[in-house]
Order: sequence, then structure tokens, then C-alpha cells
Amino acid sequence: MLNKRKNQLLINIGELRKEIDQLSLAADRDPQDVSLICVSKGYSLEDILLANEAGATEFGENRVQELQKKLAEYNKLSDEQKNQHQINWHFIGTLQRNKVKDIIGKVKLIHSAHSTKLIEQISRVSLRFNVVSEILLQVNVSGELSKQGFNTDELETAICSALKLPNLCLRGLMTMAPYFNNPADAEPIFARTKELLAQYQPLAGPYFDQLSMGMSNDYPYAIAQGATIIRIGTKIFGSG
Repeated sequence: MLNKRKNQLLINIGELRKEIDQLSLAADRDPQDVSLICVSKGYSLEDILLANEAGATEFGENRVQELQKKLAEYNKLSDEQKNQHQINWHFIGTLQRNKVKDIIGKVKLIHSAHSTKLIEQISRVSLRFNVVSEILLQVNVSGELSKQGFNTDELETAICSALKLPNLCLRGLMTMAPYFNNPADAEPIFARTKELLAQYQPLAGPYFDQLSMGMSNDYPYAIAQGATIIRIGTKIFGSG
């Protein structure tokens, strides 16, 4: 059963990477510039390890409690098993300030820094733990009231505030497009996010170069507009 599951993940990841390559080349981009985050929310550590054996290295979690559980399970593996499974964890969900302490130093990148108060807390906890945390600023380009993130007219102030804080590294922007029946309708939102990254890179510095945008329904349009990170779940792991 495990071999069957691993083979299916190998097929899914291989087909997705092939498509990423084709989409990147069609957009006159280097496929190596597009990273794949496997959204592993709701899937077991066993699935994550199998996906890792199938070639995936980056995994994104939406909930702190679920990430903590998987990290605890991972830490119970033998040193030999850990050496066989080099995994980078990303936090991609809404992060509450009181939960920051539970993920600092444990994730490669926080995609969802959505408020100045949250960024300040990430800085404080990172300083306390003596680590530098890499973050993306979540920007609400669509203006949806249901979505977290900085409005576009708040972004410059947020960047300036973050640059003054210790133990932070601003890596770029993250956005979520609304769900459209026609996924192509998301492309202007991705294009605007790319414009914002270019606009503020001189202010934020050369490391401010990452665009996390595009999910299972709209990632082709995100890649066309410069996404450097796409976040895919069911297309890799299945619907359960």
C-alpha cells in the first residue's frame, strides 16, 4: 500500500513539475525560479515523508497546532531516518501573535505576515530565540474583506516598519486571489502583486525578491505573472 501511495505521489509531483517547467518556459522564465510548496494541511507525516521520497522538499502548513504535532512526530524519527528526509517547513496560514513562539526557528519561511503587530511579535520572539526569521508580507490586492493582509496603500509603511526591526529578513510578498469560476480572472491580481514587488524592491533591498502566489486552481496564471513560489495541495496529495 505504501509503495502504491508513493508511486502515485511520484506521478503527481512529476507531472506537476513538468507542467511548471512548460509554463515557465512559455512565460520566458527559468523553471528553476519557481519553487513548489506542497500544502500538507490535513495530510499525515507519513504522506509528507512519502512525498519527500518522491522528490518534494518544501511543505506548507496552515495551522500551528497541526505543524507542532507533525514536528513532534518527525523528531521521534531516528537520526538515520531524518537524514533520509530533509524537509523544509513553511507556515502559510493565518498566524496569531500568541502562536508565534511555537514556530519561530522551526520554519524556513513565514508567508503570512499580515499586520504590523504580528511582524513586531515575530521580531521580538526571533530576537529572544537568537534567530533571524524570513517573512513575506501578505498583501490583500483584491481588497476582499474576508482576507487578511496589508492593503496596497499600507504596504510602504509596513515595509519601512519591518526594516527597522531586528532579527527579520523581508523576502517578498504573498497574496491570495479570490476563487474565480474562470481562473484567468486572477491574473490581474497576480500582475499587480508583481508590480508591487518591483516597486518596493529598491526600498526593501535585494533579498526582497519572492512572490508566493498561485494555488491549485490558478497557479498557471501566477507563474505567467512571476510567481517564485506556488502553493499546491490536492493536486499532489489527492482529495483524501
